Amino acid sequence: MTKKLLLMVAITIIVCTVGWSAAKPLPVPETSREKLQVLKVFSAHDGDAVCREYMVRWKDQDVVVRDPLVLTNYQVGDTINVLVIKNKYPAQPGPDLLSFQVLPH
Repeated sequence: MTKKLLLMVAITIIVCTVGWSAAKPLPVPETSREKLQVLKVFSAHDGDAVCREYMVRWKDQDVVVRDPLVLTNYQVGDTINVLVIKNKYPAQPGPDLLSFQVLPH
């Protein structure tokens, strides 16, 4: 019984190791930093919970910039540092994915 158990554990380890090492690595996202002017502030509160996001103009398009940790408190007209992230679509075919995140001062 012990030999069978050890054999099963060894086979499981080998299969898992080979399977993980054969997996394709995720593509590295393209990033850039932009200084953009706040056009509108979106915020919501629910008790102690807070959400804050900003609308900015990027390449002649209005986009929403996330502040997931609510580390900023910008106002309309402020210039903010934004991280623009472009990821490949996880399964082909599909469009590349854009996201925008505020960089705290």
